[in-house]
Amino acid sequence: MKNRNSLFCYLIVMYMLLLVLFQSKYVFKGIPINGDAVLGIIIVIYLISILINKNVRSNFIYGIRDFFKDYLNIFISLWILILFVSISYAKDKGLAAGESVRFLSYVVLYFIIVYEINNLKLFQKLIKVYLLLSSLVGIIGIFDFISGIGTIQKNGLTSELRVASTLENSNNLGAFFVFAIFPMIILLFKEKIKFNKLLYLIGTIICFLNIVFSGSRNAWVGLIVGIFILTISYSIKFISVFGVLGVLAFVIPQVGNRIRQIFDASQNESRVRLWKIALLMIKDKPVLGVGSGNYRAMYDTYQAKVPEMGYGAYDKFHPHNVYLKSQCELGILGSVSIIGIIISSILKSKKVSKIYKENNFISGFYEGAYVSFSAFAFMNFIDNFFSAPKVIAFFWIVLGIGQALIKYRKREYEEI
Repeated sequence: MKNRNSLFCYLIVMYMLLLVLFQSKYVFKGIPINGDAVLGIIIVIYLISILINKNVRSNFIYGIRDFFKDYLNIFISLWILILFVSISYAKDKGLAAGESVRFLSYVVLYFIIVYEINNLKLFQKLIKVYLLLSSLVGIIGIFDFISGIGTIQKNGLTSELRVASTLENSNNLGAFFVFAIFPMIILLFKEKIKFNKLLYLIGTIICFLNIVFSGSRNAWVGLIVGIFILTISYSIKFISVFGVLGVLAFVIPQVGNRIRQIFDASQNESRVRLWKIALLMIKDKPVLGVGSGNYRAMYDTYQAKVPEMGYGAYDKFHPHNVYLKSQCELGILGSVSIIGIIISSILKSKKVSKIYKENNFISGFYEGAYVSFSAFAFMNFIDNFFSAPKVIAFFWIVLGIGQALIKYRKREYEEI
């Protein structure tokens, strides 16, 4: 049991490592060395283990029976079901099947974490690896900014450097660090050991700098929403952070410009056009949608109907809003399931923080995760980070660890 726990834990650590540090499709001498390859290996090993190992098979059968007793898992199951059903009526069935399989792979990873890893120390190790990798990606991002490595974006007469670090996209970088910064902040306030407190302070600064260097308006929305939630949920003292942001906006042009552009209609024009196309699809097929991933397949058809709404740079892409994407591609059940998953993730993280009050590390991390999941919910109104593997994988990992911790505590009570 212990060896099996450790095996899956180390494989997940390898997955996280390759996911953030290697290119998504990196291949060396014909051998794929990337996060997707490791995730595939994890799933294959798990399936083989089910066949040859009685204990794994027993856990799997128990997991399947237990899975549908939890409200979060019911929403996940509904989502996966409608994803695969949508293949039957999608225009581009290959696109629909590919996206459905990708999301299923995340759910299998979630299932493995919840039902195969049953060790408190390993759960804490996975969380620490996540925080360490976040800091490493952030250090690379800071180095890239100093070195001038990134994309130059022009805004009128001004231009700015937008950094992506190892995440291949500056918006991904911003979202990644909005997700990481709030656990860092809560752990910083909860930690009693001075050295560890210093590490969390450094980690928080690294996260914040990368949000700035990403130049992502989505990240600023998430950060501002998160700080507001911190203020009303934990302490009025966090309201002072808004004052700090105000000073930074005045002192650092890059910060002020991006915050102001959140409300700049000209900056949002392209997204509004994408949203309007999605709304036309919803109007035509409100119940079932056009099929998983098929917004991009149907885009040209709808652009031809209303050419003034077209936006060529985003042909074959998603509508930059996960809620519109779910409704236009998967219909009513798609919307219900994705909203259910996101709300459940917030509630679950809050529950973990409450039932592990005696453990400052776990309770602190999930108090922060509660804020991160909430901010993530708002960020997905203006983008779709469920389609960003280097971001959404950590959503499922953190959610899976949280769900596993709840079950671990429940088993402890049952054994008393």
